[in-house]
Amino acid sequence: MPSQDLPSRQSWKQDLSVYLRADRGRSLAQIAGVVAPYIGVWLIAGALHPSAPVAIALGLIATVFLVRMYSLFHDLTHNSLFRSRAANLRCGYLLGFLLFTPYRWWQRQHSLHHAHTGNLDRRGPGEIYTMTLKEYEAASPLRRLGYRLYRNPLLLLLVGPSLVFLFERRFPQRGMTPKILSSVVLTNLALAAWVLGWSTLVGLETFVLIQGTTLIAGGAVAAWMLYIQHQYEDTYYETSADWSFELAALRGSSYLQLPRALAWAVGNANFHHVHHLSAKIPNYRLRAAHEHEAMFRQTPVVTIRSSLGAMRLKLWDEERGALARFPRRLESRPCVTASSATPASRSRRSHSAPGSPTGRGSSANRPRPARRPLSTRA
Repeated sequence: MPSQDLPSRQSWKQDLSVYLRADRGRSLAQIAGVVAPYIGVWLIAGALHPSAPVAIALGLIATVFLVRMYSLFHDLTHNSLFRSRAANLRCGYLLGFLLFTPYRWWQRQHSLHHAHTGNLDRRGPGEIYTMTLKEYEAASPLRRLGYRLYRNPLLLLLVGPSLVFLFERRFPQRGMTPKILSSVVLTNLALAAWVLGWSTLVGLETFVLIQGTTLIAGGAVAAWMLYIQHQYEDTYYETSADWSFELAALRGSSYLQLPRALAWAVGNANFHHVHHLSAKIPNYRLRAAHEHEAMFRQTPVVTIRSSLGAMRLKLWDEERGALARFPRRLESRPCVTASSATPASRSRRSHSAPGSPTGRGSSANRPRPARRPLSTRA
């Protein structure tokens, strides 16, 4: 979407205002519809005392409801499920206890993500960290190795999320307000009670198998969603001077095409472009906004298949304005130092369907291929 085609802020806010209404009954039904089955899985485990394979199967069933629960928890941090902030807060704390996630801590981290996504000068909390190609070329071998490990799909999807849920969210961090700190402490106390209670009821081995399955499988889905919502070839990155909130939402946040059943499981988080433009829209109105508002017709489209190709993209190439793979032979490139690296001037172009292979080394001297028109519907 070229900058000149962007709707004005007043215009899009007016167009999306019809989707902002929260339905209290529907929101309560959504929350009950994930909490009750999730607790039910644990009660079944307590009654059956299952074998290891059955416990893992129960864990996978629980994961479906836990993934959807995480999406609802995300909505609560945006105060979008209820008109009352107090109602969002109470339900947010409840789901946060079940998700091992302090409500106020995550709310703060996620608000920073919304405020700075796509801004090269403000990369940080709540996103998959992305180096530019020039930063990578100027980095030490040790830092390059660390970044390669960080972006390795197995570590990114299977190991990293479990470490985040188990450890990162357990401890106080610099800059926490008293309210955020109390959220961390209360969540830790609730987590300790959860572990002790269910370990006693179902047995330690069964508890570890079920909860371990939800952590690994659910964490992988959450990490994959976070990745593909912003990491595809023609995503959006700009320095602060040129960064645009609207472009970061409409071009730097994807529409992930999913079957209805999978869209339900992720709480309509696949309509991420709509959410980033107007975070107060409840999840059950995102599809209607996507389908009825013309501004979303040029949003980048990602499919499950193309998301696999996007996992190979690691670095932001500022000269091409696209995500690229790791360079094959860094030694053959001109030496780039931090002091000599300057932002390349370039013009933005229309989007192609994301996920196509890219980034085979530097493209500064390679002619740019013709772009395919962007498809926006399944």
